[in-house]
This record gives sequence, C-alpha cells and structure tokens, in this order.
Amino acid sequence: MSYRLRTVFILVVVLLSLSAVSAQGSTPDAVGLRPDAPPYALHGPYWVGMMEFAAETDYHPTTVAVWYPALNPDGAEEAITYRQSPTIFGNETLIPGYALENALPDATGGPYPLVIFSHGNRGLRFITAYLSEHLASQGFVVMSIEYADSAAVTTSVDTDLSHYTRPKDVSWQIDYADQLTGAEGALAGLINTEQVAVVGHSYGAYTAEMAAGARWDIRGPTSWCNQYPDIRLPPEFGGYLPLSALCRDWERKLAKQAGLSPVPEGLWPPMGDARVDAIVPLAPEVVEFGAESFKDVTVPVLLLAGSKDRAEFSELPLYQTYLYDNLGSAKKALAVFENADHMVFGTSCSQVPWIVELGSFWACSDPVWDMNRAHDLINHFTTAFLLDVLKGDTAAHAALAPDAVSFAGITYQAEGF
Repeated sequence: MSYRLRTVFILVVVLLSLSAVSAQGSTPDAVGLRPDAPPYALHGPYWVGMMEFAAETDYHPTTVAVWYPALNPDGAEEAITYRQSPTIFGNETLIPGYALENALPDATGGPYPLVIFSHGNRGLRFITAYLSEHLASQGFVVMSIEYADSAAVTTSVDTDLSHYTRPKDVSWQIDYADQLTGAEGALAGLINTEQVAVVGHSYGAYTAEMAAGARWDIRGPTSWCNQYPDIRLPPEFGGYLPLSALCRDWERKLAKQAGLSPVPEGLWPPMGDARVDAIVPLAPEVVEFGAESFKDVTVPVLLLAGSKDRAEFSELPLYQTYLYDNLGSAKKALAVFENADHMVFGTSCSQVPWIVELGSFWACSDPVWDMNRAHDLINHFTTAFLLDVLKGDTAAHAALAPDAVSFAGITYQAEGF
C-alpha cells in the first residue's frame, strides 16, 4: 500500500472512530436508579438541561426552574448542584442533581409537552428534582416554582391563603411558559402549551386537583370538615388543631380572598384552568373537599399514594380510594405503595443530609420502602401515564393496563387503560 493510500486509510479509521465516540456520547445511558428499574424508569433518550429565571407571580416573587431536553455535544456528565435560597436555614442550601446547567435546548423532538411540578407545603422548587429530571429525559419540559407558602419565599404570607393563590399560580406558570417559548423567549419554540399536565406532592397534589377543576366543599354533608371534625394531623406534619377549627379558619380567609360573600354553603366556584389536560397527584390531599368536589375533574388522572400516609389520614378506610372513586374522569389509575408513608415521594436523605442534621429524618426517608426502588416506580408510572395522555404513546398506554402492572408492594387499579 502506498504512503498516500495508507494516509487516507488511517484518516478514514480515525474519522470512523471519532464518529463512533460522538454517537456514543450523543445518547444517554438508559439506566434507572436501581438495576431492576422498570422500563419507563430508565433514563430517556434526551439529555437533561436546567435553567432558572427570576420572576414574580400575581402574589409573590419566585424563581422558576425549568428542566428540558438538551444538547450535549461533548458528552458531559449530567451533574448539577441546585442552590436554594439562603433564607431557609441561614446559609446556602445545596441539593445535588443530574442535569446540565444552562445547556442549549434540543429542539429536534419539540415542541415538548409542559409538565408543571407543584411542591408540598413549605416545600422548595428542587425538592423532588429526581422526577423533574427524569421527565425531561423522556421528552417533556418541566417547570417548578416556589409558591407563596414555600420556606424560600421571603415575603410574609399566610399559608392558608395559598389554598387560593396556588391554583392561580398554575395559570400564571402556563402563561409564563408561553413567554419562554415565544419567538423572543429563552426557550423559543421548545414548549407545547397546548399539552399541559400538573404533577404535585401533598399540598402540590391539592394544587393539581384544583387546577383540574376540583371544587372546595366545607359545609356540605359529605365534606371531610363535617364528617371528621376531630381529626388531627401528626405533630411532625404541623397538625395541632382539629379539622373543624382548620376548616372554619380556611373558610373565613378564603371567602374574603376570593371576594365571595356570603360564604358558599356547598361547592365553591371552580378555580381551575381549562388548559390543564392531565394531573398526577402524589399523596393526594382530600380534606378540603367532599364527595361531589371531584365530579368536574374529567381529565385523565394518575394517583400515587402510600397506604400508611400519616399526613393524609390513612387510618380512615375510605382515604386511599376517596379521590379515585369520586373523580369524573373516564381515564384514571391508582397505584398504592403498601405501607409507604407520606415522604416516600420526596427527595432521599442521601441528597439532602441537612434535613437529617435538622432532626427530620422522616422528611427524606420511608420506614419501609427503599427510596430508590420507590422513585423508580414513581418515575415509571408517571412517565408511562404522561407519554400516553400527552403524546399518544400506545406502548405506554398498554403498560398501564391492570393486567400489565405487577410490582411487589403495589396495589393497582385503573379504568380506561
């Protein structure tokens, strides 16, 4: 072989090798949190980017975190440290995550459906980042803000009033996503705001329910306030007053905030947003409602709950299926994590050791479940559901059929799958 031919041959081999390396670096490894992760818990085909924006809703200043499919031409490791407001514990709070900060968006599969993640009472925009990151890897744009009740919001806000402002802030988030994806926006053309889901944990689940059309019921005969007036939340969840006292306080403040006089005797007016196409309540909250409150929720719903959820009255036999049974949705599913407590859906203690140092190990762990196993299952169910209802993915739809779900420790029922 001549020198020239040898040179050309070597160049071809090098180029092919570089191409192979580039191809390997262009797609993330399809892995879950554990080796036994179910299929929709595996990292999706997209790299995950994350950007933040300072903003102000109609009620309070906030920071908007957005996770999205991203470009990663150099094959960089998805590694990020989320920096939370220093006002919470007197110094900067750090939470490790798996994303590429300010990475260029990957528009090849866009525009992508919008998923709004709503944190729990006194929560933070990053506190369940594992789910936001995972959904972005599967081809969704996920937005999370701090609501008025968050520990990170510096203005003095009555938490009770956030019952009213939270669903309004969901509408604000959809409007803000419209700005981001507009021609002059930071994520121009990336977000499909015609396809919207709300995912939320605890108080965030309440937010999702309200955004989808659930209606308050405080005085009605089937309301929780009337049926269980003496129930108290466990002290670690902030529950000191009986439900009857809380209901009276909510009623008075919220009627004033909403400009309603007299206070509604039964169902309150809806506060939802017709642009919401599906919801995923995690550890759903039902205490502000009655049996008729959910009839106007007709969008597809996936409910995930723990059977030993102390924060949500698991001692009542009807709690686990109360929301599911009373939904107006033709397409709905309920997965119950047997013996799981309220915070099985939250961030693991390994990522937030400062919570343990504060003496609140319960807030980042579960007495029974391995958190990585639980989070793999949460990712699996949520991803399959959203791929089905927002993207029409037939394989994901089939994965949620009752005869297709068989996981140890999960009790499952569904309609419309």
